[in-house]
Amino acid sequence: MLVRLLLWLIVGFLIYTVVQMIKQALLKPPAPPAEKSSRGEEMIQDPECGTYVPRNDAIKAHLKGKTLYFCSTGCRDKHQKSS
Repeated sequence: MLVRLLLWLIVGFLIYTVVQMIKQALLKPPAPPAEKSSRGEEMIQDPECGTYVPRNDAIKAHLKGKTLYFCSTGCRDKHQKSS
């Protein structure tokens, strides 16, 4: 009888541990993107869709006196229309 109780406690603890690990994995905020690309370039966030692209590959646009960087011409055009 004591062995059964001990086994149930161990199984309960294992289930509790697995549930806690799953909760942490689901509630964990996404990791921030790398500040540099694999080629060592600075990464820039597209203001329209939020995608990160290397500065040298980004589409540059000057809007309202600011230089903005986009991942594609589609995002640039969409942002210009909404501004």
